[in-house]
Amino acid sequence: MKTSVSNHPSNASPVELGVALTITHHEGVRRSLRTAFGLSSRALNLRIDAGMDLIFLCETTLPGSLPCLASLTHPAVRAVMLRQATLSWVPDTGQGIGRGTPTLGALERGNCFLTANSRKVPIATFGPANVQPTRVDMELLGQPNLLEFLRSEWFTLEISGTNRRRLSRSLAFRIDLQFEVQMGASTATA
Repeated sequence: MKTSVSNHPSNASPVELGVALTITHHEGVRRSLRTAFGLSSRALNLRIDAGMDLIFLCETTLPGSLPCLASLTHPAVRAVMLRQATLSWVPDTGQGIGRGTPTLGALERGNCFLTANSRKVPIATFGPANVQPTRVDMELLGQPNLLEFLRSEWFTLEISGTNRRRLSRSLAFRIDLQFEVQMGASTATA
């Protein structure tokens, strides 16, 4: 009896993961350091690069047991590839785009990472050409197999990068990731 295994894309629906994140405003960077270290404003201005106010980092740790990832526990799943990554602006309740409203247009560039089991992999990126006020279509970075990241007990999703300008208020958005699942098909012949 001879057994062969071949990998092929499944006809199943893609796996979709949506996560709400918030970039907090950065005016508090200097204030929090002043409180923590007792430094004067003048000393902080000398010690902290003004560009720090234009750096953002937001991340969340998620369980691999999320219902949307349940299909990845099937033993025939061999690979999971990212197909699409988008950011969508989430406005404050009852607030449209207006003067001083932080939208995704405040972002300059950024990267998306997955981290699990002490391994970190970049999966998508965006630059000025991708940024619209209410949506950012990210560019995929290669086709790494993300199965072990998404199957782990916990994994971290990170978005980090730089702003075009300082944020005076928090910026809420949603990241939507769509994954293609590849199955392994076993055939037995005599």
